[in-house]
Amino acid sequence: MKKLTLKNTLLATLLLSATHTTFANDEIFQVAIVKGAIGTSDLTEGKIESGIKKLTASKKNQDFYANKMNLCVAYLQSKHSDKTETVCTEAITSLESVEHKSKKVKYLTALNYSNRGVARYRKNQITAALKDFEFAVEMDKNPITSGNLQKFKRLLPTQQVESTSELSD
Repeated sequence: MKKLTLKNTLLATLLLSATHTTFANDEIFQVAIVKGAIGTSDLTEGKIESGIKKLTASKKNQDFYANKMNLCVAYLQSKHSDKTETVCTEAITSLESVEHKSKKVKYLTALNYSNRGVARYRKNQITAALKDFEFAVEMDKNPITSGNLQKFKRLLPTQQVESTSELSD
């Protein structure tokens, strides 16, 4: 029963996905939130603290991936940015635990990796951010994941390397 509910919810999420922009230096990254989930309207209206309060108020909904995805973006844009990477990782984990890796699950997982890439960039974790952005594009190449990877690479100094394998050497 839970698997059917999750699959139906994933389908609804795909149809209702929304994006939001966040600034990092002079570049704009896009982050994805789930439209229709708790706190979404607050986040899109810029009422970040109110959105966080709603997302963290109900213990029942805190494990739901959509809430984790939205909370990741909310923390990214708040004074609680130290919590962002952890919540983004929880959103990724909640989707990776789904047995059937449909296109929908891969799409949402890719968006979460991209969101975490923005969080890691903000923490100046350049190698980790690049890995997240590249993995997001490998998993699902869409305008958000591709655009964020391109923007991230433009932020790197020109003499810096282009891939994570070169960064890790």
